[in-house]
Amino acid sequence: MDIKKVVKVVGSVALGILFLWLAFREVEFAEVVESARGMSWSWVLPFAATTLFAHFIRALRWEMLFTNKDKVPSKTTLFTGVMFGYLVNIPLPRVGEVARPVYVARQVDESNSKVIGTIVLERVVDLLGMLLLMAFVVVFLVADPQVLSRLFGVDITSSETQINFILTLGKYGLYAAAGLGLLLWLFKKAEEKTEGKIADFVHKVQKVIKTFVDGLLAIKELKNWPLFIFYSLLIWAFYITMTYIGFWMFDMQNVYDLGITEAVVLTVVSAVGISIPTPGGVGTYHLFITKTLLILYAVPEATGLAYATIAHAATLVIIISSTPILLAINKYQLMKKEAGEH
Repeated sequence: MDIKKVVKVVGSVALGILFLWLAFREVEFAEVVESARGMSWSWVLPFAATTLFAHFIRALRWEMLFTNKDKVPSKTTLFTGVMFGYLVNIPLPRVGEVARPVYVARQVDESNSKVIGTIVLERVVDLLGMLLLMAFVVVFLVADPQVLSRLFGVDITSSETQINFILTLGKYGLYAAAGLGLLLWLFKKAEEKTEGKIADFVHKVQKVIKTFVDGLLAIKELKNWPLFIFYSLLIWAFYITMTYIGFWMFDMQNVYDLGITEAVVLTVVSAVGISIPTPGGVGTYHLFITKTLLILYAVPEATGLAYATIAHAATLVIIISSTPILLAINKYQLMKKEAGEH
């Protein structure tokens, strides 16, 4: 394995361990176990079904981004690709975002870079959805600046914090502009010199970028915008439902009066936590959910940590157990299709 990949994996594991330690450091493990013992296991099945439905809807939405009608993967292949990506993300954070399109591209003999382009497009849509939902939560559901400051660990009302945030955005914007400028310069040099190793390399990069951009521009050829938006909303609705079902596992809807509104807040917080590159969201999810339940809803840390641990573990078990089955089913269907063509 490449040394950079080793460093990346070790770094993500270390980050996960750090966040787990932060989550558990002020809680007695025995208290967490005691809280978990009192949970209602009958809600695990609805939780699993909701999780799988959310991922299947993601596959249906992804299908709409394949513009070459001769190379549209089957729904089984797309669903398998989605689950395979999540499976790879458990030990190798972010690698699943590449493994998923590469798996699907091989099944339909499509360009890897083009399918990766559709993934980037999908992630942009997800990011916009998360930002809109986050804005809704901050403005309408958690409007107290002091509570938000405690939640984020910084004083968001401070002008220094706001200036630092703007400077950080500006810094990364400059990095992006510099990278784009370098790329354009390389392309210009390649056009001036049509032969040689540098020109060959740049031409290959141009070809990859073109197919990648083709994947991104799939949004222009989208025929059914209402359905695409509906699928996007439905994915978030399922995520919120998963969070809400978790409340019922621990009777939190009665004891702490947690409902759909609180589930929306927790879903946004969990999305932020999982976006941090730790193996399968380990540690970050636990810490973010536990602290949010404590700060916003006065749920004891032991109960919140038990909730986070069970919900997260159930999600991983669903992915780990269902993905090999889907891979086998998809392989069988592809072999059957090839046999029929011959």
